[in-house]
Amino acid sequence: MPKTLAFMILFNVLIGIAFVFSNIYIWGFVNNISSQGSHDGNGTTIPIININALQVTGGTVGWTSEGIQIPRPLPTIIPNYPFFIFWVAMIGNLVFAVLIMKSKKAS
Repeated sequence: MPKTLAFMILFNVLIGIAFVFSNIYIWGFVNNISSQGSHDGNGTTIPIININALQVTGGTVGWTSEGIQIPRPLPTIIPNYPFFIFWVAMIGNLVFAVLIMKSKKAS
């Protein structure tokens, strides 16, 4: 087996493991924010989650039963790790594909 192909397989295994754990991290964060929503006799707490390409933002908005907004902590922002890992995997695999094609042409 060519050395480049072995590196490509190792790279994809490591990227796959990183992708799984980054998804567990992101969805744990989202689950934590979504579980903060509540409704009791004094008002309502609404979880807000915004997921875009570069970051995941989570926070809460609180309202009293009279319609007055309750001050809440600022939203928490974390990087969207699965998005970054996806692009590292795509570019890495393209680089490995080019290296394999060049090594086949050389032989």
